[in-house]
Amino acid sequence: MFLDGVPIGGGSSGVVNLADFPLDTLGRVTIYRGLVPVTHGGAAIGGAIDLGSDLRCARDARRLTAAAGFGSFLAREARVAAQLPLLARRKQAPCLDVRAGYGGARGDFPFLNIGETPQNQSDDRITRRQNNNYDRVLGQLAVHGSAGPWRYSAQQLILWKRQGIPGMATGVQATATGLATVVARTVARVRRDLPTTSPGQVELVTGFAADHAHYTDPHGEVGLAVDDQRTRTLDLYASPRLHLHTWRGGSLLAMVDVRNEWTRVDQRAWPDPEGDARRRRLTSGAGLQLDQRLLSDRIHLQPVVRLDVVNSRFLVPAGGGEPDDQGRDHLDVGFAPRLGARVSLHDFVSLRLTGGRYFRPPTMIELFGDRGYIAGNEALRPERGTSVDGGLVIDARNRSTALYAHAAGFVTWSDHLIQWQQSGPRLRPVNLDRARVAGLESALDLRLARGDLIVRGSYTLLAPVNLGDDPVARGQPLPGRPRHDLFAQVSLGHVWRARGTDIEPRLVYSLDHAARTFLDPSGRYEVPRRTLHGLGVELHLARRVHITADVRNLLNQRTTLWHPPIVGAPALPVPISDFFFYPLPGTSFWASIRLDLDLPTRPT
Repeated sequence: MFLDGVPIGGGSSGVVNLADFPLDTLGRVTIYRGLVPVTHGGAAIGGAIDLGSDLRCARDARRLTAAAGFGSFLAREARVAAQLPLLARRKQAPCLDVRAGYGGARGDFPFLNIGETPQNQSDDRITRRQNNNYDRVLGQLAVHGSAGPWRYSAQQLILWKRQGIPGMATGVQATATGLATVVARTVARVRRDLPTTSPGQVELVTGFAADHAHYTDPHGEVGLAVDDQRTRTLDLYASPRLHLHTWRGGSLLAMVDVRNEWTRVDQRAWPDPEGDARRRRLTSGAGLQLDQRLLSDRIHLQPVVRLDVVNSRFLVPAGGGEPDDQGRDHLDVGFAPRLGARVSLHDFVSLRLTGGRYFRPPTMIELFGDRGYIAGNEALRPERGTSVDGGLVIDARNRSTALYAHAAGFVTWSDHLIQWQQSGPRLRPVNLDRARVAGLESALDLRLARGDLIVRGSYTLLAPVNLGDDPVARGQPLPGRPRHDLFAQVSLGHVWRARGTDIEPRLVYSLDHAARTFLDPSGRYEVPRRTLHGLGVELHLARRVHITADVRNLLNQRTTLWHPPIVGAPALPVPISDFFFYPLPGTSFWASIRLDLDLPTRPT
């Protein structure tokens, strides 16, 4: 995950949660599912996603956006944003974006609590989810503009979040375990166009993040013992880049990047003073990317080569770290050559192929972090592998119809694949000696009658297999990766004109289906399939007022049947859940309103 080209995952804040980012401020979201640009790391198995800020700046534009929402289980949200040009009388005036928002929920939905005895129905009961609340505050300040041949942008994000850790559906719910997180993140980039004698651009991308996470488990409800851990992380990133248009139809991108990460763990709840530790990791990368377009851009070739060096200083002195600390100092080198190709078979049909090596070191949260339901593993090694994928893309548009569709098959052979597995009530990453992940990915976006009917959907078929030497797990599917994952949405509406005002009502139906997900490496405990329906209505007035109301899990599905891995055992009722057996709510409601306003401009 990247924000304006800067990696945003890996600190004590853990796995990137898109709900914690102001997505309505983005100008684009770029998904690299096949060939990953050389600027976005060693092409991890899942590709890359870059959240790009909206850098457009209209000199006379002064915009204000305000939104609020409320839903079931005391879910609430409020946010306000303003875009203001500075020094409006100047020809190249910078823009200032200011945003602030709050979100929270009590999360006390009822569910079937099967206790710690899933095959004994006598203690099953409907209870409310406990300690599932959260509060989140986000602030953003951004400035972007241009000065002569230079373009620049900088933004500061501050996130504060406090949440409870409720525990799984198959055990006693936690009541006092919690996590408080503060994240300050700065992202800046500056770019200059080179003279026409040597056309191209030179760019510098930088980022700085400071995280503080405080995890408390005063009664030992989630972990193995009482826990009071404070984790502080600093993350510094810098990447100079040179993009040259070298010859006809060809361009060359050369880049280097450096990322320095520091983490400090302060453990205050162990019986002995063990648990404290300081660790550091320096990652350096360099790469070249060639873009060659042939036959009037009907053929696009993109060879990429990247080298990464990871210098880890994880060894702690005697008496430091956890009692079973496995941290050590080591140097890892990753080499990731790859090749991508796009061939236009028709004006709106293209064939896309990619293949090559990938390299991904574990993140700091995978190594050391403790977020209540995530336990670190200091002994993790970087994962490496070879991936190949190819497919067709259709992108056709006319005045009343637009169609985008793609279907691609892929296969990846991985060494030391980092795989999340359950360890009691928590998740813990481990390395698998060898694994193969193959599948099919498809997506559809169809707009008919000038957008009156919109059909969206995606389907992923996964066939992940453990190829390691463990006789129990060899040949079994990987945990937490559903074989079938389907999403579909149909939206029906029309723009009416009344007294000079556009009025657009819409009706939206959605379907979400997941099946064949396993909890354990032996492939015995299968998470029951789930199919959830949703229905919503929207009203858009003058393209400035947007009102929505959604009913999620329309059929109020709260339980399903689970088949124990015992021959002849009857199916048992269990709560519907996510991929790691955390329960999901039944029917819930959400309503929101958003206002987009143009403020009066100042006289010049």
